[in-house]
Amino acid sequence: MTRAPVHGGDSHNFGRRVALHEGSVVKPRTLLWEWLLLAFESPLRAKLSELGADVFDFLPSLRFSSHDARGGGEVERAVLAPLSPDIDSNRLAHVTGRAIALYTWLGLSDLHWENLVLGEREGRIVFGPLDVEMILDDLELPTQTKLLPEADDDIVDVCRHACGVRRVLAFLGKPIGPEALVAMVAGYRRALGLLDKHAAAIAAVFEQLPGLADAPIRVLLRGTDEYVRAKTTAVWPPLLDAEKEQLARGDIPYFFRLYGRPEIRFFTEPSLTRSEALPLQGDVPTLEPLLDVSKELRSPKRKLLREQGLFALIGAFDHRSFKGRHTFEDVSITFRGRTLIAELGRDELETERDVGRFVASVYLPCTCGETRDVFVPAVTMCDASPRGARRL
Repeated sequence: MTRAPVHGGDSHNFGRRVALHEGSVVKPRTLLWEWLLLAFESPLRAKLSELGADVFDFLPSLRFSSHDARGGGEVERAVLAPLSPDIDSNRLAHVTGRAIALYTWLGLSDLHWENLVLGEREGRIVFGPLDVEMILDDLELPTQTKLLPEADDDIVDVCRHACGVRRVLAFLGKPIGPEALVAMVAGYRRALGLLDKHAAAIAAVFEQLPGLADAPIRVLLRGTDEYVRAKTTAVWPPLLDAEKEQLARGDIPYFFRLYGRPEIRFFTEPSLTRSEALPLQGDVPTLEPLLDVSKELRSPKRKLLREQGLFALIGAFDHRSFKGRHTFEDVSITFRGRTLIAELGRDELETERDVGRFVASVYLPCTCGETRDVFVPAVTMCDASPRGARRL
């Protein structure tokens, strides 16, 4: 006798939902991007291993039944041991920095703490996403991945609670040690340097990828919570007709883009063979261009990732107790009263310690999401009062 699958997540695209089996997950959507990043045999994983096996060894290695551009398939569930409570903090911080660099450079997003797995496999620290639906966005700050919290006043509280790096705080502490922060920065810088140096080789992997132009890249117009509220109250901006249509049939609206095309699309019939585009003109969302494979995934924003992105990483974990000069590999950071100096090999950068225009602090009085488990529990309640949440 086999156990019936458990359905999880929201309903999309004419009632499709993820099905959880014992040892696998059936996902009724494109798995191309997930396979590319999480399957050990994928061409991207082969290239990353060639560039530096010890730099990108934090990625999960999963088996896929298919990576069809539309139909989806079955994915092996990650089997990991929890990290030891005594894990070396500098080692974990270095992995965290490398992971933030890779996911930002590849243009991933929606990497909130529920979408991340953290554990150990055969001596390796594994820190990777469970779902990969958005990729190749031309990002200029790690905050855009949702790994670090954005500083926008309208969404900062949500971003601070949901940011993916809170997964490591259960092991690194609050605040993390300044040595661990410097190790994180060193990992971030090392991984970004490798990716920039070998951008042409990585772009070639995407260019030769079957289905590159056909695989949906998800576009999030609103959060699920806003769609839930829309059932009983008006939301702003008002719902689009395509959103109303999907909500009326019981789905959480699902939109996507295709590589090389500028419009936002949505499926219009159950077989997912036909789709329509939102108007390109008028009061509708617009899309920023994706990273261009023909330009070797290069972009003027890469310089911002190396500099402002580095300071955003520091700012997210900085704490008033940090003082003095701390070094890891070829990176040194000197914490002064109002400024900090980052020595990066032969380069030296200085900035104010208040980088709140880029990033918000990851330190919250609550511990929701800061679990030592491999997966975040299905139901996680915030244990901080509103007053306490404002205090930090």
